[in-house]
Amino acid sequence: MNKIFIVSALTLTLVACGSHQAPAYETDKRPEDRGEYTGVAGVVQKQKDQAYMANQANKLRCQDSRLDLVDAEAEGDINMIRQVKARVQKNCVVEN
Repeated sequence: MNKIFIVSALTLTLVACGSHQAPAYETDKRPEDRGEYTGVAGVVQKQKDQAYMANQANKLRCQDSRLDLVDAEAEGDINMIRQVKARVQKNCVVEN
């Protein structure tokens, strides 16, 4: 009788502990604002968030390079245009 009681108590304790796990990640926040990830689903979401933020940073670098090219072309500085065109090619990678 005591064995059944102990096993039942342990089983209920394990079930109760498992039902109060934290969410995998903060779903109500933007990827830039998330700071806590738990479990496998959290790790997967963290990788997605990091890829998203890297993509956003690349877009900003590309946009800045293109604006610099417009400025260089307006000034007519050929050396600056060459340098900025190289930056545009580096930063504005077009995926097929």
